[in-house]
Amino acid sequence: MSYMISLKLKAETHQRFQQIHQQLNQGENESLAKPLGEVLADISCEIVDQVFGEIARLSTSGDQESEKAVQQIIDTVRKYMPWSVSFFGNDRLIPMVNYLIKMAHEKNGQNYISYRVDHVLVVELLGCVEQVKSGNSQYVSPALKAFTEMVDQGVTHLVREPKKMLKFNFVVDKTLNGVISFTTQIGYKRLEKIGTYYDAHETHRYFDHFLMFLNPEPKKDSSNNSES
Repeated sequence: MSYMISLKLKAETHQRFQQIHQQLNQGENESLAKPLGEVLADISCEIVDQVFGEIARLSTSGDQESEKAVQQIIDTVRKYMPWSVSFFGNDRLIPMVNYLIKMAHEKNGQNYISYRVDHVLVVELLGCVEQVKSGNSQYVSPALKAFTEMVDQGVTHLVREPKKMLKFNFVVDKTLNGVISFTTQIGYKRLEKIGTYYDAHETHRYFDHFLMFLNPEPKKDSSNNSES
């Protein structure tokens, strides 16, 4: 069985992104780099808030750094996402936007952006979580590591691959690689810290939260070739 990580998008954000996608593919002459940068920043911040913001909200007073870490990631995204696409004309943005729109879908009135995750990681995570829920604290760190790797696969699908499509010059590409590394490590260190703050009995809420994003990939209907 294949699995997807599905992350919610606000209806307004999804609609703005769809509109920009349509305008680009219809040959809009006016530059769309600014509104595209803004909506991509909104999408990124909504994703960050779902994964890492909820960690801060679930945390007790012993983990006061999570909220600061989330805000630092969001501030960095707001600064660099619009800047990164501002270099390009509409024609250069089309392949990247077409790539991302394929990951967006609607289900039961809710908009999502989804990516496939490695099956071996899913099996590892579910096995570790089962052990954690049985009270085995030594599986907390391996479970968090597996989830972190799933998040990083999302960074590849949603950030690294689209960045490659834009073909930045060396200086800008190096800057953005540094930004991606900086922001991801802030988030991953927060996930790692959960294992040091809480034992198996206290981490149920975190793993319940993480597993909300994980869903079996829908089977494709051979009679319907439209995007889901």
